[in-house]
Amino acid sequence: MSRNAVWLRLAAGVLAVVMGIVAFAWPSATLRVVGLLFGSQLLVMGVVRAAQLLVDPDTPVVQRVLGVIFGVLTGLVGIVCLRNVAGSLVLLLVIVAVGWLLDGLAEIFTTIGDSGVHPDGAGWRLATGLCAVLAAIAVLVWPGLGLATFLFIGATTLVFVGLCQILIGVSGLRAHPA
Repeated sequence: MSRNAVWLRLAAGVLAVVMGIVAFAWPSATLRVVGLLFGSQLLVMGVVRAAQLLVDPDTPVVQRVLGVIFGVLTGLVGIVCLRNVAGSLVLLLVIVAVGWLLDGLAEIFTTIGDSGVHPDGAGWRLATGLCAVLAAIAVLVWPGLGLATFLFIGATTLVFVGLCQILIGVSGLRAHPA
């Protein structure tokens, strides 16, 4: 992973942790704020994932294409979420869950494809993808959990995924010193 890609991942991780903490700090937030937070996170993660793979010439073409496609789809889901933040809670939950599912699958598939090329942080990358996929499945299986449970699952996911992204970024910086 190039240093630019590492710094992008690190920045995305810090942003996800901040958004997760904000979601924990304001549990009685309106649906508009919650939709804005999670829609923004999906948009940022999608753009960062696509940008990472576009600036990393070491990643094999198949993984780059797959990662960019998943990144763009994740960003589009974020835009859909941002366009109708006051919409139905169940619709918002499903949109966010689909975004998490796409982002988690992208992380898992690109990690498996990159493990020989970029072994640094592979375990954390798999954990990040798995966490996002499991949170998405939980929300898709039980969409009527309610806003409080969604906030708890969502904020926990954002913090955990963000911390994993930070650890992956630090691992990448250690593997590629300046």
